[in-house]
Amino acid sequence: MKTFHLILIMTIGGFSLWSCASKQVDKRPRFQHVVVIGFDGLSPDGLQNSSTPNFDRLIKEGSHTFHARAVLPTSSSSNWSSMIMGAGPEQHGITSNAWERNNLILPPVTQDEDFLFPTIFNLIDRQYPEAEIGAIYHWGGFGRLFEKKAVDYDINPKNEDETAKTAGKYILEKQPLFTFIHFDHVDHTGHEYGHGTEDYYQSVEKADTLLGEVMESISQAGILDKTLVIISSDHGGLGYGHGGETLDEIEIPFIVCGKGIKKGYEIISPVYQYDNAATVAYALGVELPGACIGKPVVTAFEGQNWNGRFPVTRRWQKPKILPGEAFNRRAGGLFNEKAKVEIQNPNEKGELRYTTDGSAPNYTSNLYSAPFEVDSNTIIKSAVFDGESMKSIVAEAYFRIKTKSISPAVAYSLFYLEGLSKIPDTKSLSPDAKGKCFEITSEEVQHEIKENTVVVFSTTLNVLKEDTYMFYTRSDDGSKLWIGDQLVVDNDGDHGVQEKSGYIKLDKGLHPLKVEWFNGSGGAWLDVYYQTRDIPKQIIPTSILTTRGNG
Repeated sequence: MKTFHLILIMTIGGFSLWSCASKQVDKRPRFQHVVVIGFDGLSPDGLQNSSTPNFDRLIKEGSHTFHARAVLPTSSSSNWSSMIMGAGPEQHGITSNAWERNNLILPPVTQDEDFLFPTIFNLIDRQYPEAEIGAIYHWGGFGRLFEKKAVDYDINPKNEDETAKTAGKYILEKQPLFTFIHFDHVDHTGHEYGHGTEDYYQSVEKADTLLGEVMESISQAGILDKTLVIISSDHGGLGYGHGGETLDEIEIPFIVCGKGIKKGYEIISPVYQYDNAATVAYALGVELPGACIGKPVVTAFEGQNWNGRFPVTRRWQKPKILPGEAFNRRAGGLFNEKAKVEIQNPNEKGELRYTTDGSAPNYTSNLYSAPFEVDSNTIIKSAVFDGESMKSIVAEAYFRIKTKSISPAVAYSLFYLEGLSKIPDTKSLSPDAKGKCFEITSEEVQHEIKENTVVVFSTTLNVLKEDTYMFYTRSDDGSKLWIGDQLVVDNDGDHGVQEKSGYIKLDKGLHPLKVEWFNGSGGAWLDVYYQTRDIPKQIIPTSILTTRGNG
């Protein structure tokens, strides 16, 4: 067993501010042990809507924020690597889950091992070569993100229960200087049942139980008073997936607890994914490379205060526009002749302001007082205001109105295939199912979608005015949009809900429109938007789709 005599070199004194880019690094270890516990897919919503006595206890005994931010894209590889490297994808080059050392596109700005930005494992090992360092991770993919030579205990258990058991035994036997523990079951549940569902909350409660087991092992090992515990996540989620830019996906919890950490403190300084490694380094007196952008969350430590002019904004809950959003479906919907619009304020304060033309609301916009009806395509945007100040993010709803007599103008063909990771060429294939629908959305065909399904939507766009048109596909998994023979939007690939756009100049008249979309596994979603200088961004309405000109 390696031995490590931190007690001999620990000194008593105040904490000094430190930056990973600074040449004057305070190398005094503040803790004899650090344990980082990461829960894949754990969102602030999950903690706030589940029964989590162990998380709650650490929040009460330590410092926390529910407004820490993941890096983009909100995928696992990009964020776990940022967490342990103290750098973002722009620095370490891990920009998607497809990253491999033999398949990299963006090389790291600095490296110690081939194609790999230095991780906190490596840096601790270099400064304290006799220290015990362990990594126990439920998701096997985590193992490709760090230097194997820097880790004394490297194991990938088969499930979350084995992960907790293995980590606990390791801590009891070795009392390591640094332990990284990764749990994957919350993310699995989010993909299978959806974030914000009862199943998802139950998986968070299971995470709380596992957290309690790890904390009990730290206590039984006799090192609780000497240990800094950091709890965080790689990303949140929306619907059945993640990877996008919404607050639901990008905001993550960050909890830090230990002797010398402020008790019951809500961190008001900004916290980013890459600050995790910097905080570990600060706790152990380890110097990070100058290429890092992470900073230690020193405001969580006793004696340190936030001196920044702009603390993290505390937003009120956004309005609820009914019919409401659900999973990836945005509020509003497709209605015959007219629709009723209702807006609710989930806060006990503030007033609702809204617009009906797609513009952002301000303090002079319509004041909501009662439900109202719309009889044409309408984009509702609403926010909560306190006087002239907007206190919430903007809620959006897309109300599409069609006449009862209109016939569906979109034809679709479905193909049930195998092993899809991108859109295949279906021209020589016979469809397994065909039909017609009103809009180009996954909801129109959801009853026919299985794993490894390709859907091809075909219709004709009736352009009333010559202009440059911007088109968007928002899909899980990949999608492509064609106008005639021109590929306008390429959003292909195996990914969560992701939006991409492209533009094309169109003359007045009829133009063939085709959208190809596939679902590999897990969540499935598609909706399609358009926009011009005069037309606000909206789901392509039935009023400009026609069967005329279809071959």
